[in-house]
Amino acid sequence: MYAVTPAFHTAMQGDLRRVLARVVIDYTDPLIDQSIDATATDQARVSWPSQTADGITEVPYLWTVLDGSWTAGGARHPMPDTEAMAQLYQMGWWGQAQAGPDGAFAVPYPTLTISHAPRPVHSLRVVGESMLGEYPTAFVIRLRDGDDVVLLERTVTSNSQLDWLEALPEPILDVTTQELEIRAWSKPGTVVKITEFFSSIQQVYEGDELVSIRLLEEREASQGSLPVGNVSANEITVTLSNADHRFDPDNATSPIYQLVAANRRVRVWLGAEIGGAVEWVPLGVYWTIDWDTPDDALEATVMARDRLELLRISTYQPGAALQDATLYDLAVDVLTHAGLTAAEYQIDPALQAIQIPWAWLSPMSHRDALRLIAEASLAVVYADRDGRVRIEVPTITLPGEAPGVWYIQGAPLPAETTAPDGLYGIGPDDYYPPVMTPSRQDMVANEIVVATQPLQPGEVAEVYRSTAPVTVPAGESVTVTVRYQAPPVIGASADLESPPSDVAITDAVYYAWGAEITVTNSSGDAADVTVVVTGQPLEALGSEQVVARDSASIRANGVLRYELPANPLVQTLSHAQAIAQALLATSASPRRDIEFSWRGNPALELGDLVSVLTDAPRERRSTYAIIRQELEWTGALSARLVGRRIG
Repeated sequence: MYAVTPAFHTAMQGDLRRVLARVVIDYTDPLIDQSIDATATDQARVSWPSQTADGITEVPYLWTVLDGSWTAGGARHPMPDTEAMAQLYQMGWWGQAQAGPDGAFAVPYPTLTISHAPRPVHSLRVVGESMLGEYPTAFVIRLRDGDDVVLLERTVTSNSQLDWLEALPEPILDVTTQELEIRAWSKPGTVVKITEFFSSIQQVYEGDELVSIRLLEEREASQGSLPVGNVSANEITVTLSNADHRFDPDNATSPIYQLVAANRRVRVWLGAEIGGAVEWVPLGVYWTIDWDTPDDALEATVMARDRLELLRISTYQPGAALQDATLYDLAVDVLTHAGLTAAEYQIDPALQAIQIPWAWLSPMSHRDALRLIAEASLAVVYADRDGRVRIEVPTITLPGEAPGVWYIQGAPLPAETTAPDGLYGIGPDDYYPPVMTPSRQDMVANEIVVATQPLQPGEVAEVYRSTAPVTVPAGESVTVTVRYQAPPVIGASADLESPPSDVAITDAVYYAWGAEITVTNSSGDAADVTVVVTGQPLEALGSEQVVARDSASIRANGVLRYELPANPLVQTLSHAQAIAQALLATSASPRRDIEFSWRGNPALELGDLVSVLTDAPRERRSTYAIIRQELEWTGALSARLVGRRIG
């Protein structure tokens, strides 16, 4: 349950209600627009020019700077001096050269350059350092095209604004480079501190600009089989008004001309007016897949999927095999390799209890790697409403039971909205007939088979040999990327076979799948060498099979067999037995799901429990965990819910 006020639930359950919607699209987001590059001619030891193009205009702290302006005991914070810290804290571009007594910088002036794919520029912006209140007083902005032709030069000589902004009378088209040259600073004797420069484009759509929103979110994408290892990318479709033709691909005067493309970040909210203000509930963070602007309608439709779709098209290249690692460790490795920060994912601590003798996966997409981890832990993987990737082992604890909580994410329900059993109540006044309660016979299994794939270090052997000699020019170094014949390999060591005396391996980085070998030739003649790598292959030996059966279900239904797909992370007999017993406990009896259309409440999330009153005269109600939701807003809200019966 997303954390909202009791008044929000009251508004959603009211006979008369007004559901509002808002969509924000970032058309220039450097986190997904790989064409953006930021460089500076003058930098301090700690400086992050790329942050001048991220849309953030304020810094969170006064940074600790040993320039005489800070004394011990002052309220200062250490600078973000690593890439990981820079992803958490905003700092921007800091220079090294100090301004003179009059605030002027000497030639060559500190200069920041932002380059990107061709796009229109509608405004110019320069933001100084908000915590210190410092800013440039004199600067020059130049816009250039792909041929380095200056399309616009703007000189400012007496600025007094921390956040300087100028809207251009006409957009400048096909800009590929934006250059900021700082000539004078507001505080003499200090360095350049620019928080934001790139003219990013973000548009907010509300009211008449929004035609419709349709959200599909689910935690079980599989049908016709047991829901094991589920990884589902939620999808949203937004239809926007195109009455002003801003989405037309040939409209060169549009503020988003050439920016209606894939991988634009989309954020969506639904809300209700509470006490004169709107309380918003997020529907997630998405990235655009397709745009459609038909010429027979004044509308534009965009389809977007959440971060798990991005992880489907990116590649996980594992490093060394992790010995005695947990599935939690492996999940962190996959997500950080994908570029996510700790704030962008949440992993169930239960995965820390599942230890793997040799945790290693062959190169594959990040999403496929998460799927194997989910299979081995019986977890689900999805993106929540705040855009975080979540890996969770579903557990249900009903109200009044201890320990634990009945909800999986978000906040518990306020007492005002609960049914008699303490859950969110949905009754005949909320849903529309018919209510379907199918028995999922195709998801019944009373004989579970799980096989192990134990990895054991083999004998030291040759795992790679150059198929052709490697030529190393005189006085140069060559780096060779090798791939082992049968990965994974541990304890690898590279050598040159009978090399000349002045040719040697000067650097080597070893992975489980291969290595990067640097060969240096210090002689005056080119040399041909053969690279040989030896190591211990990890071999799958001694596989065992675990079979778990439910005799009562077999007598009633016959043998319904389910075999867990081969998984390299299931390596021990105890792990296989735990998986088999857990699957058997949840699949031996037919599932009585529920599916119905109803008024909807955007605060309800995947994994939340609802109490559905299906027979009002007899007060018959059952508890269901939400596994799928479809929300549709067209000025009014409707929804379709699929729930898994609990108990």
